[in-house]
Amino acid sequence: MSYLVAIIGRPNVGKSTLFNRLVGEKRAILAEEPGTTRDVLFDQIIWNKFTFTLADTAGIELNNQSELAKNVMLQTQVALDSADLVLFLVNAKEGIQPDDKEVARLIRKRNKPILLLINKTDKKISPDVIAEFYQLGFKATFETAGTTGKGIGEVLDEVVFQLNKIKKPISPPTIDKRELVRVAVLGRPNVGKSTLFNKLIGKTRSVVSRLAGTTRDTINERILFSDFWIEFIDTAGLRRRGKVEVGIEKFSALRMLRAVQSADICLLVMEADEGVIAQDMHIMEMALELNKSPILVVNKWDLIEKTGKITANYDKYLDQKYRFVSWVPRVYISALTGQRVDRLKQLIVDTAVLRNLRLSDRELNSLILQAVSNRPPRGRRVAPKIYSARQSAVNPPVIELLTDHPEDIHRTYLKYLENRLREVWPLPGVPITFTLKIKARGRR
Repeated sequence: MSYLVAIIGRPNVGKSTLFNRLVGEKRAILAEEPGTTRDVLFDQIIWNKFTFTLADTAGIELNNQSELAKNVMLQTQVALDSADLVLFLVNAKEGIQPDDKEVARLIRKRNKPILLLINKTDKKISPDVIAEFYQLGFKATFETAGTTGKGIGEVLDEVVFQLNKIKKPISPPTIDKRELVRVAVLGRPNVGKSTLFNKLIGKTRSVVSRLAGTTRDTINERILFSDFWIEFIDTAGLRRRGKVEVGIEKFSALRMLRAVQSADICLLVMEADEGVIAQDMHIMEMALELNKSPILVVNKWDLIEKTGKITANYDKYLDQKYRFVSWVPRVYISALTGQRVDRLKQLIVDTAVLRNLRLSDRELNSLILQAVSNRPPRGRRVAPKIYSARQSAVNPPVIELLTDHPEDIHRTYLKYLENRLREVWPLPGVPITFTLKIKARGRR
């Protein structure tokens, strides 16, 4: 089951600081200037073996009528609609503000679990100021400080408690016992996602239009292929925010996040003639952050003028753009004509099989220990030792390393181990996750 928790509040109440504290790294940009966060950021959190996705939203400015503020507000409303639980932040240093009351009214309408976090209480705050916030009427109220971590454990305990009480809808059972593979079709507006979706399922379900952004919601459809049920999910395109914003808007709607969360495989559709741009890279990052299997789908290949080396040259171009994920497979198609669409279906099935592959523990352990012997890890304080490796999960594969100092093993070293592993098991399209388990004292 996938759960989404959204952080909501006015600008400069400490949402991004709290987000960074909760996810354990500096993902959100921090600044004194209100309104620094304009994109929705997200990350997965595991607390007491319970996993959920946390979204950091832009600050709500109810009286700001600028175009940017309206876009931000729309995005935040979508976050509220999509969330299973809301963390409502207020600023203890500023005291209760009129906008706090309006935001409280706005989120209460959604009829969702809400935790009120009276933030920035790392310094002494008058009890009278704290008491004012209780007037907002939320039962679950916590005093927190993102900078110091005050109250964070209690908040996470309550988040897990509340999410455990939510009964998520269960996907309808498959028609038979054949495996079900869920595939999200992702990409910028007007790259041909809906045309491809219709071609994949063999009928017209998505509206196809030259107007960018025609698909507003997600559409699901199942087909039977090569003894697998494949459920395709067509999603809205990720839009540019415009000249006002540097970079891109990560989600035109958080419904897309829902689609990616529920998928096993993500088709990253791009236009052959336009090439790779910033939005395509962010879509790739989103799939990787959620441990999905990306497949690069280069669409409108029929419009490219063919030469003897065109495919080889385009391969080199994609190798350079996506050099950090050289294991991601690609296919050149035309959604309009159906060129290589069946090959794409077969690639989906092949990837699904590899996601569930269980590696030989003996061979895996031998390979990892040999790699460690060739290049031992260097810790920040001590040189950690790695004693063994085993596969602890599939879909996607998770490799558990037994070590004495997990905190001193850097992610670049894990990348080195992954590269050595892929020399033996390439696993195209399959992300590999490493978990570090500390060796108990006295254990041999």
